[in-house]
Amino acid sequence: MAEGEGKTLHEAFEDYGHHRAAEILGQEGFREQSFDDVMEIFEAYNPVQIEVKLYPHNQWVKGYKVKDAS
Repeated sequence: MAEGEGKTLHEAFEDYGHHRAAEILGQEGFREQSFDDVMEIFEAYNPVQIEVKLYPHNQWVKGYKVKDAS
């Protein structure tokens, strides 16, 4: 199961994309590629789950986590 985290939703999806691509191809070393390059690998529908990390007392968004829905 691939997942990614980041301070912004874009960073979380970029991190997720790198992990998912590495999982699909069975390799590591995709950190150097851009999010757009990694997304070209995805041809099938891939639902994800997005979680919002909050600071104590739900005052501010701390970050985001994206992971496979299944």
